[in-house]
Amino acid sequence: MDSAAQLVEAGYRIALEEGLGAVSARTAAARAGAAASAVNYHFGDRAGFLRRIQALALEEAAARREALAAGLSRGPRWNSLADRMTLLVAERLEAGRLGFVLLGEFEIEAEVGGDLELQAAAGQGGEAEFAFWRETALVLGASEIEADGWGGLAVGLCTLLHVEPDAGERLLWLVPAFRRLGARLGKGAIEPVPPGPAPDEVLPEREHANETARRIVEAAIAGIADRGVSRLTQRDVAARAGVSLAATTYFFRTKADLVEAAMVELHRQVRAEVLASSDDTGVATVMAPTGGFSARVRALGALQLAAAREPALQPLAAAVRATRGATSMRMLRRQGVNDADGLDAMVWSTLMGGLIGKLRFAAPADREALFGAMRDALQARLFGSL
Repeated sequence: MDSAAQLVEAGYRIALEEGLGAVSARTAAARAGAAASAVNYHFGDRAGFLRRIQALALEEAAARREALAAGLSRGPRWNSLADRMTLLVAERLEAGRLGFVLLGEFEIEAEVGGDLELQAAAGQGGEAEFAFWRETALVLGASEIEADGWGGLAVGLCTLLHVEPDAGERLLWLVPAFRRLGARLGKGAIEPVPPGPAPDEVLPEREHANETARRIVEAAIAGIADRGVSRLTQRDVAARAGVSLAATTYFFRTKADLVEAAMVELHRQVRAEVLASSDDTGVATVMAPTGGFSARVRALGALQLAAAREPALQPLAAAVRATRGATSMRMLRRQGVNDADGLDAMVWSTLMGGLIGKLRFAAPADREALFGAMRDALQARLFGSL
């Protein structure tokens, strides 16, 4: 490789292992055995360097999809579409989980920084991932009207589970989700899920000590939305909140304590906003008017991505995941779907997440209409009502 390619490869490996925030001219040059000035020489600035790393990450994702496509004919012919999709998504996550995390970090970087080239590439990457799963479902026997559902659930599950390092835990989510989608699309028998606590009960709300503590948490949320988790500091949070650093560390002794409090509070806020949404879908709350995700949803996504590399956050990320479907159940009820259970709600929420992710960087004037048409067709197909 020439020196530019070596620097890109070095930056890509650092981003995979440590996160996008760890990439700099100094760290990439040190790994590549070059001078830090070589980054500016070849790429102009950090933004140009990041664009090249993103291009390599997207190429890697395309190569992994191509490898999966080559093995679609494996297995006995009596495997169901649901089981085949389960296997393929499991393999996609096993081989490229951190690649998904990195592409998610690039999406946040594109939104926060306003880099139109990063945004365009991120949008094309999301479209390509969805198109792959939709086409895969068609090849495996899905009808045209069902393919959006299989594609949306595959993308949504990849997004939901790419922060989970344990392959067995991922399968425990994949298997029932795809089988339930298959049963709903095929109008087959629905096996009820076992009773248990409502999803809302899994992650209880936490009271803040006082108004100062609440301001500190809100400042942390704003900082995470703007800069991500890796670049968040307690000093920056204190400045945003208008309090002393000592006050911040009094209520939240470590950065990890502050990040955990921010994740719990963000989950509560996003859930409340979606439930209060007047459009019965929550998409207007999730998506920002100018494109991309709203600041709170973007911050929650950044926290979930951080959990992929920070073991201390993984139990909390799992607890957040366990609430999947809590808001969707209420929305489905409001729309007259009364026979859905908790698994249906999780599948529907995850599928909708896949569709929203596909349209994350679409033109704001188009995306709600596109999303609405896909959502309505799938709801009618799955639940027999609009």
